[in-house]
Amino acid sequence: PYPAHALSASGVGALSSDAHMRVRTPFRCSPHPCEYEIAFVSDVEGDLDYFNRWVAGSRCVAYTGSDEAALTLTHARAYFVYGGDVPDHGRGSEQLLRLLVGLKRAFPRRVALLVGNRDLNKLRLTSECAPSDLARPHWSIPAPHWDPSAPTLSQHLEQVAAARGGGATAASCDCAAERLRWMYENTLGCPATFEARRAELAALRSVGSATGDNGGGGGGGGGGGGGALSSQAEIDAVARDGAERVRFGTVNEIARMQQQRDAAERRP
Repeated sequence: PYPAHALSASGVGALSSDAHMRVRTPFRCSPHPCEYEIAFVSDVEGDLDYFNRWVAGSRCVAYTGSDEAALTLTHARAYFVYGGDVPDHGRGSEQLLRLLVGLKRAFPRRVALLVGNRDLNKLRLTSECAPSDLARPHWSIPAPHWDPSAPTLSQHLEQVAAARGGGATAASCDCAAERLRWMYENTLGCPATFEARRAELAALRSVGSATGDNGGGGGGGGGGGGGALSSQAEIDAVARDGAERVRFGTVNEIARMQQQRDAAERRP
């Protein structure tokens, strides 16, 4: 069997991002050894082109049609593990979230979605982009305590106002879009995400370039109303859900689980 750390969230660097593993169960209760094939990919970070190339070379995961709108597992012994970090740098975060959540729903016992830091930190958006938090005065929101060099929200808005000119002030520039941009650029470690997400959602909606509160708030994936944020929340939920997930890479757990099911099905 593969080393137990091979699929751990902390050990993904040692494992190829397009890894496929064949694991023979070590159990002796069956006269016929079973073979399971596990596909693993991690840290796609919104790069849908890369993910599509990975799927094209996978023996376990495939698109169900030429439109690449849904994924499936290719055979009954195929399993899939996503190692975390779905969104951010590329312009395919929304589409990738939908694909992964759809695959998990279709194969809840054979698909495991592990949560990375880029997935978890987006949970902040459910509160910080909520109407109650957006109503807080911009000057009351401090800079991130972990980065002394980062500007406060007020300082960010002052820079935006100076760039706009025409008598713009920090207060007049204060909106959901600019708060979200400030969070991405200065508190979440992904300065390119705001524009990448805005461009992706504008393309998906076929409305050109999104602007203002509507484009910024939606394009960033924050602030209620479903969309990418609800898919992200589903990723977090299904990754934590029950004993069916792969717990930090114990590959044999998958084989043991399947063998127990097979034995139960053979009982009269």
